[in-house]
Amino acid sequence: MKIAIEARPIKWSYGTGIGNYTYCLIEKLNEIDPSNEYTFLWPDDEPQAFIPMTRNYTYYALPKDDRREEVEIPIWLENEKADLFHLPQNGFRTPKAKNCKIIVTIHDLIPYVMPEVVRSSFLKRFITEMPEIITRSHHIITVSQASKKDLIRLFNVNPQKISVVPSAPADSYVPLPQETVRENLWKNYRLKEPYILYVGGLNPRKNVTELIYAYSKIYRELPQGELLVIPGGEGRHLQKLRALVDSLNLAGAVIFPGFVDSRELPFLYNGASLFVYPSLYEGFGLPPIEAMACGTPVITSNTSSLPEVVGDAALLVNPYDTLRLAETILQVLNDPVLADTLAQKGLAHSKKYNWRTNTARILEIYKQTLNSGIS
Repeated sequence: MKIAIEARPIKWSYGTGIGNYTYCLIEKLNEIDPSNEYTFLWPDDEPQAFIPMTRNYTYYALPKDDRREEVEIPIWLENEKADLFHLPQNGFRTPKAKNCKIIVTIHDLIPYVMPEVVRSSFLKRFITEMPEIITRSHHIITVSQASKKDLIRLFNVNPQKISVVPSAPADSYVPLPQETVRENLWKNYRLKEPYILYVGGLNPRKNVTELIYAYSKIYRELPQGELLVIPGGEGRHLQKLRALVDSLNLAGAVIFPGFVDSRELPFLYNGASLFVYPSLYEGFGLPPIEAMACGTPVITSNTSSLPEVVGDAALLVNPYDTLRLAETILQVLNDPVLADTLAQKGLAHSKKYNWRTNTARILEIYKQTLNSGIS
């Protein structure tokens, strides 16, 4: 079988969920599948430093250009004699010409569920293209039962056309020696105080504003004066959060370390006393599982896919209830036994999610789709 994969998200979306998903999938295919051939769509002529495949593969260099992509992707697939093309980035750039089987991973349908939190250009493209993506694909992979239900509800997709394969943390998310963690946190962030951590982007959907409000209600009562640490790149969302922190007189208590490379995130997770993820909507919601895999207790929302993903290994709160969120943070930090119980349950629960198992399942979906009679 000749398998083509849209690998450009590894470079375009480095450090994000879709970029990490694509990287981990290819990395594990390299480990567990010695028999099939692979070809990758890539934005330039230097894939070797990025694509985690050590054996021979081919690639096609194609920068982002809608007109070129529409013409050249089918030609690439035809020239490679690809049997199957997997697009892990919500199916964008799914070719109209069906010269091989098409599989797409649709992570979520946020533009349909919460259009107010999506930038207008992306919203327009998503709403315009998603019906065609679903129609053109031979099979859809999604990351949670919640996302599968959204696909069926919004597009009336045949449930047999959808497979649920969850996401998973990379192998680097594990408990680390505390001395190493402390040294890293001091060297890179000048952090030595205990802290509450949030990771996961600064879009309004992530509800970071309410986390800051919740923190403002209790920070004087925290048992060890825990700081609130919020990584995230520069942009208008970060500027608004900084202004909010200043208006609440929390400067010095809320730390914005800027963009944190994914290789550094395990240290931040390991060093945290508590991880809080009050997102309003997630197709999967990987950060709580990453935190669990590092042995950190977790509080997250009781909405969308999150209860399904974290099970009984985290405390769930209504993300719109700021006071309840504040009380729950205080409850965990004031109760070492509860915090340790959550940490141990979370660590055990996180082991249900691993890329080797996921990739074996995706490889089976490839085979089943190729062997199906659907054209």
